[in-house]
Amino acid sequence: MAETDQQRDQRLLDELKGRNIAHYSVMLAAYINARIDANRAIFLFSSTAIGLLIAIANKLQSLGISIKLLYVGALAAFFVAVCSTLFVYARHAEAIESYIRGEGKETAMDFKLNTWKHINYVSFAIGLALALFFTIVGLFVSN
Repeated sequence: MAETDQQRDQRLLDELKGRNIAHYSVMLAAYINARIDANRAIFLFSSTAIGLLIAIANKLQSLGISIKLLYVGALAAFFVAVCSTLFVYARHAEAIESYIRGEGKETAMDFKLNTWKHINYVSFAIGLALALFFTIVGLFVSN
């Protein structure tokens, strides 16, 4: 039995819908994975920085108060980056769960993920900057 024009149009429309769904599913997965990878990198680098800063803590005794303040600032900024990364991970899971349950976008947006994402990025950048200044100033003061 030959396909009518209306059946052919409906079949083509259904194929197009399927391709669109597949395309947007792949794009959404790539977006989520990119965000997760960025948070994972910040978590890894911040945790490593905390470990390295703690490892050199015994060398601070001979350095001045300004260098010690840079050290404490870098340590605190990396700690905030680690904590905010964990908070973002937990809130992402809650937001996705609420969206799947059909509670809607409003509930998911109440978690203020964008604010915490920016806190995460800014605290990591501050930690990097302070650690860099701490290293540079420490090199010149120790000579």
